[in-house]
Amino acid sequence: MTSADQILTLVRTALDEFDDRPLTVSVRRAIRIASLAGDSQVAVRLGMELRPSGGDPQANGETTRRLMADPALWASADGPAEAAMREYLSDRTLDRKNPESHIAGHSLTEIEYLLGALEPALASDNVSPESFENAAMLRKVQELARHRTFAYLCEWERRFGYSSINDSIFGGYKAVVDRLLSVHAPDLVERFNTVYRRLNEAASQDHTRPAGEELSQALTTCRRILEAVVGQVLPAQAEPSAAGYKLDQASYRSRLFEFIRIANESKNVSAATIAMAEGLHARFAAFDKLTSKGVHADVALRAANMCALNVYVLCGEVLLLKQETEVDATTEAGSA
Repeated sequence: MTSADQILTLVRTALDEFDDRPLTVSVRRAIRIASLAGDSQVAVRLGMELRPSGGDPQANGETTRRLMADPALWASADGPAEAAMREYLSDRTLDRKNPESHIAGHSLTEIEYLLGALEPALASDNVSPESFENAAMLRKVQELARHRTFAYLCEWERRFGYSSINDSIFGGYKAVVDRLLSVHAPDLVERFNTVYRRLNEAASQDHTRPAGEELSQALTTCRRILEAVVGQVLPAQAEPSAAGYKLDQASYRSRLFEFIRIANESKNVSAATIAMAEGLHARFAAFDKLTSKGVHADVALRAANMCALNVYVLCGEVLLLKQETEVDATTEAGSA
């Protein structure tokens, strides 16, 4: 089961049992899902609904940071924690027209207790206006939290329903590509793992600093992987192609295009595959320009991740094409 499938299971359980469970249970489930999904603002925002009054300020801050995908953003003025706090204060303001209005700072558990304590007075014939007003205010807070939690769960069900489909599509393709790599170039599996490790190392660094060597090394490995795959399907040749392009060891890009042309003489997918290869080389060139300009690591990391993903997809496309070509050749030889 993929991570998207796991989250989707949690979401659907929370939705199916939403009306049968106490509100605090549904909110806790939603906080867990938001944390797993990386929705830091939602996780922090719902966490404020459950946070009891008091406690050590430093410990409270640490608790909030634990709900965030990137705890370093906790103190950022534009970060998810501050956005969640602004929304919470706006929701809990008793009188929006009064800038000095009080805030309903009770947790949902405290509100449940207070409403229970007010129940006898509300059931009597001589309920005071103050008790009625307080109960109405507390129920409003409850229902707003209930509505927001349900809306978040519905959004996640839609999002991870699509993600689960995408995961199954890519997962099936990945299984095929991994098998082909293990057959034709088993050492490349470890090279891809090296790329992923370096990208993970880059992701854990300070994203405000210029892109580091780990990204350049990851992309260099990607180029070598692609060159090795091309070497498997069309080794270097001394003679140029019919169109006059060099096919020597250094000209792996030309050899890639030549292999696709030859392999697809009787097929209709060569144009798409060539376009993918050209797009990949354009990404390599763009990444080189980004790193030479000293851009922030988060920008370069996104470009590097896209390059690595495209290398993997293109290698799979090329190896699948080689496999189809070999099958066709075997079939033709058998029918001759």
